[in-house]
Parts: sequence; structure tokens; C-alpha cells
Amino acid sequence: METKIRVLIADPNEDMRMLLKDTISREEDMCVCGCASDGVETLERVSELAPDVVVLELVMPRLDGLGVLRKL
Repeated sequence: METKIRVLIADPNEDMRMLLKDTISREEDMCVCGCASDGVETLERVSELAPDVVVLELVMPRLDGLGVLRKL
């Protein structure tokens, strides 16, 4: 059984989230397990979804990408 790489997308721009989701979903060995639009939501999603990879924008509302990295 092949396990797919679970990806969380964190970006405040909805169009970018959808573009990344569509692109990643085309990969046979990856799937998007969730999306977040700000840093606080990103931390919540990481906690509840336990993704393998986070695609993280640095400039986000409420908590920037570097703040997310520090808390992780």
C-alpha cells in the first residue's frame, strides 16, 4: 500500500491556495489534506491534521510565516 504525502497549504490568497491545491492534487504521490488563510489557523490545522509538509507563505495576517515556524 502506497502512502501519499499529506500537504497543508497556508496562504492568505484564496486564488493561490486553489492553484496550489490543483497542482499538488495532480501528483500521484501527494494529496492536499487542508488549507489555511492565516498563521493562527495554520497552527490549528497542523495540530489537527498532522501534515507531512506545509507550504507556508511568509506574509500572512494574525501571525506571519516566521511566527508559525517558531511556534512549530
